[in-house]
Amino acid sequence: MKYKACLACLMAAISSISCKEDTLEVYHGDNYVHFTPGTDGSVKAEYNFATGGTTAETEVSVPVEMRIWGYLPESDFICRMEADEEGTTALEGDFVLPGQAVFRKGLAVDTLWVTVRRRQELLATDYTLTVALTGADGHVAAPSGYLKAVISVKDRLTGTAPTWWNTTRALGDYSDMKFRVFNIYLGRYLDSLADYTTITFEEEVARFKAWWADQWASGNYRYYAEDGTTPLYETIPD
Repeated sequence: MKYKACLACLMAAISSISCKEDTLEVYHGDNYVHFTPGTDGSVKAEYNFATGGTTAETEVSVPVEMRIWGYLPESDFICRMEADEEGTTALEGDFVLPGQAVFRKGLAVDTLWVTVRRRQELLATDYTLTVALTGADGHVAAPSGYLKAVISVKDRLTGTAPTWWNTTRALGDYSDMKFRVFNIYLGRYLDSLADYTTITFEEEVARFKAWWADQWASGNYRYYAEDGTTPLYETIPD
């Protein structure tokens, strides 16, 4: 009875998705496994190294949700996947995709974790990785429209200064790269100055400039102003 109740709940949830030509319209008694689509019917995930986490990460694991249409599994089973070359612009070193993942018993939803990497130069990462679910032991990988998940990976800022930037001259003229390195120094994406007073922010920026100068001397974050010769940290006022 428990399995029937779970099946009924799952089928009701699936039925809420708008019907498409490649969706399952009739349940035939098999267990179907697929990636979980969004409200628009597409399967997507994304990560931006410039705004996520501490902003200093060079490698993260991105979750991609999988689910079952049918009875809850009574034992763990293996799902197999591969990178879809046609839908992938990532280079070989940009990601680590396991050839298989375990879908755990008793779960209607589980997670595939895909490792993605930031390229060495800041603000130079922009690629897609399309993961194809190719099979599942003892289950049917279907419907076809939900068997590919597109992961977008970026290291990008908007090209426009955040609103708080123009309320202070502490950092000097705006550039995406200056803001990018400042966030790495802070260990977070700074979206407001609410935690600072004018004085404490100026003190923070002074520490940042000294830190960047030390990093530069060690060969790190060597980015230049628009003239191509002035170290970018030197454009921060004293």
